[in-house]
Amino acid sequence: MAGSDLGIRTLVAAAGIPLLLGAVFLGGFPFFFVVAVIALRAIWELPRLFTGEEGAGPVRVVGSLGALVLLSDAWLNGGANWSWLTLAGAVLIMLVEVFRPHEAGASQVVGATLTAWFWVAIPLAHLLWLREAPGLLGSPRGTGAWLVVAMWTTIWISDSAAYFVGRSMGKRKLFEAVSPNKTWEGTFAGLFAGAVTGLALALAIPQLSWTIPFGLLLGFLIGITAALGDLMESRLKRGADLKDVGEILPGHGGFLDRFDSTLLSAPFLYYVLMLREIL
Repeated sequence: MAGSDLGIRTLVAAAGIPLLLGAVFLGGFPFFFVVAVIALRAIWELPRLFTGEEGAGPVRVVGSLGALVLLSDAWLNGGANWSWLTLAGAVLIMLVEVFRPHEAGASQVVGATLTAWFWVAIPLAHLLWLREAPGLLGSPRGTGAWLVVAMWTTIWISDSAAYFVGRSMGKRKLFEAVSPNKTWEGTFAGLFAGAVTGLALALAIPQLSWTIPFGLLLGFLIGITAALGDLMESRLKRGADLKDVGEILPGHGGFLDRFDSTLLSAPFLYYVLMLREIL
C-alpha cells in the first residue's frame, strides 16, 4: 500500500473508530442503529459477489428488510422468532423470483438473499447480545460494552500486525488461490498480536473478569476467527474477480470488507462466553 493510501486508511479509521466506540458505550438504540447501518450497507454491497447489478434489486430490498426484522427481533426478543421469520423470508424471496423477469439466475438471487441473513444479519445480531445482556454470561453487570470493545480491539490489532508483517517480511503464501497477498509470516504475526492483545485487555480492563491465561487464549482464538472471516470473504471476492466489494470507505473498501472478521468473531466470542459460564 502506498504511503498516501495508508494515510487515507488511517484517517478513515481515526474518524470511524470513535463513532463506533461511542455507540458501543451508549448502548440501547444508538448501538442498534449502528449495527443496523453496518448490516444494511454490507447487504447493499453483497450482490457484487453473487448476481452483479442484474439481480441486485431483490437481494437489496428483500435482504435488507429481512435483515432489519431479524436484527430488531434479536434486540427486542432475543431472536425468539427467528425460526419462523427466516422461513417466511425464504418463501418471500422465492415468490419474488417466481414473478420477476429473470435477468439474473433465480438461484443466485435466492442464495445471495439467504447469505445476507445468515452470513451478515444473524452474526451481527450477536453484537447486540454481547452488548445488551445484563450481567452477561457470568461477567459482572455492565461489562457488555467492554466485551465488544475488547473483541474489536483484538481484531484491529491482529489485522494490522498481519498486514504490516506480511507486507514487510512475508515470503510464503498462505492460500494464494484465495487471497494472494496473505502470507504465513503475516498470519502468525496476527495470531501473536491477538494473544498479546488479549493478555493486555485482561490486565487493563478488570470489568472483563478475564484471567491472564483466558485472555491470552481468547485473544489468540479471536485472531484465528478474524483471519478466517477475512478469508471467507476473500474466497467469494476471488470468485467474482473483485479486490474489494465496495468503495465507500477509502483505503478499506466497503463495509463488508471492513467487518468481515466481525461476522465470525462476534458469534464465536458470544458462544465461548456461554460455554465458560456452563463450565
